[in-house]
Amino acid sequence: MRLITFALLMFLSTAVPAQSPAAEADTPLKRAEAALLAVREEQQAVYQQIQMIQALQQLEMQNATSASSPVYVPEGQIPNYDDVARARNEQQDRLKNYAYELQQLYARHRDLGAEAAQLRDQVRILSQQRPK
Repeated sequence: MRLITFALLMFLSTAVPAQSPAAEADTPLKRAEAALLAVREEQQAVYQQIQMIQALQQLEMQNATSASSPVYVPEGQIPNYDDVARARNEQQDRLKNYAYELQQLYARHRDLGAEAAQLRDQVRILSQQRPK
């Protein structure tokens, strides 16, 4: 998950058009605004990951409650107990992993929200200090 987030951030950072150094001075306000933008983009990426994991989890839960066997069995044959038990255990493991990943992503999303709030305050303070 972190690799996907890192790759997405790297892509987004290269997609920003280059600005001439003379056009914009590197000020603390600009740095704070850039940091805020990066945090918001990462927060959005984490939220999208949350949505994907939730969709996978919901699909897995629907499959767990369906009446069909969790393993493929040709029509007219009885499923092997060991195969069914193994498939159910794997399904439960996937559900546990999804729950764990969601906990981690929610915590990261919350931390990014707090970081964004601090950066917003910093941007507000710096913009008020800016000479007019």
